[in-house]
Amino acid sequence: YKLGLSATPEREYDEDGNKFIKREIGDTVFEFPLEHAIANGVLCEFDYTSLEYVLTQKDQDRIKNIYAKKAAREADGNPMSKEELWIELAKIYKTAEQKPEVFKEYLNKHPEAIKNSIIFVETKDYGEELLTILHDYTNRYRTYYDEDHRQNLVEFSRGNFDCLVTCHKLSQGIDIQSLKTVVLFSSSRAKLETIQRIGRCLRIDPDNVNK
Repeated sequence: YKLGLSATPEREYDEDGNKFIKREIGDTVFEFPLEHAIANGVLCEFDYTSLEYVLTQKDQDRIKNIYAKKAAREADGNPMSKEELWIELAKIYKTAEQKPEVFKEYLNKHPEAIKNSIIFVETKDYGEELLTILHDYTNRYRTYYDEDHRQNLVEFSRGNFDCLVTCHKLSQGIDIQSLKTVVLFSSSRAKLETIQRIGRCLRIDPDNVNK
């Protein structure tokens, strides 16, 4: 027999992957959702806080440029697919100009949110902009991009840094029990990745029973 264990057995936008799991493993035989895991003390409770922002004129101009590009491609006989359009538009919202300032205003009222936190951003350049904000609250931060040394992650897991700024690569595969906050400047359209990112923060911490 084969037994598979997955936090996200059904993958949006990955029908081939879903068919592979069903073919190689079979149907789901048991489910243990987040709310049950939290109620049974396997995972800790969490609060979800959304911060509102508006698109700046520059952001709106970027959107207009995307639609102009779409029209030009249609005129050339090479129309843009719905997926291409959605991806390009999503990048505007994931890198919206006002988000860092809104985040800074939140930190002014909740500076503790930066302690034991991971910040997910869409691009390295956008992450660099956030570093100037973080510096007003702590100098114990690092980045973790493709070119950065894994030691940054190791030191963060040991509690030597308050905050880690990263992109996609930390969505899964890490277990840092002391992690308290996950900040999503960028979130995938697929719920799978968002669940994985939030899940980084749901580990029970034996050193912090009130987590």
